[in-house]
Amino acid sequence: MGRYRFIGFLTDFGLAAESVGICKGVIKRINPEVEIIDISHGVPPFDVAAGALSLAGAVPYLPVSVVLAVVDPGVGSDRQALAVEVARGDVLVGPDNGLLLPAAAELGGIVRVHRLENEEYRLHPVSATFHARDVFAPAAAYLSLGIDLARLGPAVSAPDLVPAPWQDRWWEPPEEVRETRVMAKIIGFDQYGSARLDVRLPVRAPRPHPGGGGRVVTVRVEDGERAFRLPWVRTYSDAPVGEACLLVDSDGRLLIAVNQGSAREKLRLNRGTTLLLAVAPLSRG
Repeated sequence: MGRYRFIGFLTDFGLAAESVGICKGVIKRINPEVEIIDISHGVPPFDVAAGALSLAGAVPYLPVSVVLAVVDPGVGSDRQALAVEVARGDVLVGPDNGLLLPAAAELGGIVRVHRLENEEYRLHPVSATFHARDVFAPAAAYLSLGIDLARLGPAVSAPDLVPAPWQDRWWEPPEEVRETRVMAKIIGFDQYGSARLDVRLPVRAPRPHPGGGGRVVTVRVEDGERAFRLPWVRTYSDAPVGEACLLVDSDGRLLIAVNQGSAREKLRLNRGTTLLLAVAPLSRG
């Protein structure tokens, strides 16, 4: 493996305390020349699914990098610490809790995985509560210098890793003049309270026309007691201010949003809720 110019960095540490700066300092002491790209340090604390969603959305737009991701509520337990090489050539470093797997899929899939067990590539003594500093950051830094994954520890079989927090489903809405139904699950919310679903559309999929000229979607919540109708729009401003809508976000993912508001609050939505979307035929008018 060659050297990497960049390390992408994502955590749930926030910026009020010193944790992010410490990890960057560890990296720079090992490889002073590497550039660190801060993806986010605002992942909600302990929220592996939110971290995985953020990481998967970001990595396709990074240069080929070592990517250090730490959302690790199991720190100090027997969960594995991993380096994951992917098809694009990146290496993802982080805990074995599902955090890395959606990002690996976005980058072409896993090529090989190794555990971070070689004491030579750690800080000592290793704290039971700060593996980001003592285990993950040093490994990311040494990988950026070009060491091979195999030097970090033994190989791990990819099917043995902790599964991703969700599994995307790809769906292409048909253009036939008939109602189409699709099941979806809310896998997270963005910072505006828009609900991100586990259903994604391929680039070639038909898009609705803006301004209400496209499809109307009836959304039924899994409890069967609530249903609401949403226009499927091109962008937020195609819906009136304060009104809910369905659209496709920048990752090709179905999104329930409110123009200049929060769908989470307005529609009383929760992560993990299953929805039945009944999509009306595409308007020809």
